[in-house]
Amino acid sequence: MWRLLSEIKSRDNLWLAIVFASINAFMLAGMSLFSKLLSQYYGPLEIAFLRKIFSLVVLVLWIGATRQMFLVHTHRPLAHLFRAGVGTLGIVLGMWALSMMPITETTILLFTSPLFTVLLSFFVLKERVGIYRFSAVALGFIGVLIVASPGVDGIHITTLGIAVGLGWGLCSGVVDICLRGMGVTERPTTTTFYFVLFGSLVLALHLPFAEVRPGGFSLSAMGIMAGLGFCGLFSLLAKSQSFRLGEAALVSPMMYTMLVWSILFDYLFWDRMPRANALLGGAIIIGSNLFILYREMKIKKLIRKRIRLARFRKRKLDGRL
Repeated sequence: MWRLLSEIKSRDNLWLAIVFASINAFMLAGMSLFSKLLSQYYGPLEIAFLRKIFSLVVLVLWIGATRQMFLVHTHRPLAHLFRAGVGTLGIVLGMWALSMMPITETTILLFTSPLFTVLLSFFVLKERVGIYRFSAVALGFIGVLIVASPGVDGIHITTLGIAVGLGWGLCSGVVDICLRGMGVTERPTTTTFYFVLFGSLVLALHLPFAEVRPGGFSLSAMGIMAGLGFCGLFSLLAKSQSFRLGEAALVSPMMYTMLVWSILFDYLFWDRMPRANALLGGAIIIGSNLFILYREMKIKKLIRKRIRLARFRKRKLDGRL
């Protein structure tokens, strides 16, 4: 009876995890939408600052209200500094890319992050990467070339836009590598706190030279800022809940629903449909990412199986002795 109830609860948690992961993808697409709308009033640095300062204020208020000051304690300040620096650069590049390209293409280029993570894990962490994952990475970058090529209507995105979008994906991949190592000792809230704190302080240095265009202090601009902050806050909450309730292998693929919302936003706000080659390249990139995820989960499962077998043999040997 208890076993049956446990299985039902597990299935309920899985569905809740999928729901929260879908909400996270929607909120991330919303952040891209509001960031692009703000690009008519502010430059990339200013938009990145607005994204960070809202999260910082909310996080500080929450830590103060709950009196959980231990969350700001860390033994790895330099690691947080590096992760925050790379993450902040990534956000600035993302805001710049959104100001130059449609949301759909920018989102597709962000999806190259897992491809960079595989390469970095091989060259930086010296992890073993087999021919299957290397092939998936190569196929993924072929998808990038397809996205960058002119469509049948002759419309294409600029080389600068492609480079900046890939830079966003690269920074996101570096952050993933950092979090893989920092997650052993650091709490997610601690990492998030120093990320938004460092980013806010560094980007604030640019405020005296801020790029503010006409209408930057209008009610419409303020409303877009509120939407950006709202999406950023609920994205963090939904992401935390999704990974708390479900395994990464089941939750992570829901991130790609972000592309559906990006296409919808491009159509509703700019009356623009994505190019056929962008969709084809995006499908190849997403397919490569899913295959990489499948291989990593398969390898982890094999490692766990070998560990269990080794422990069983050890217990058997100890019993004989």
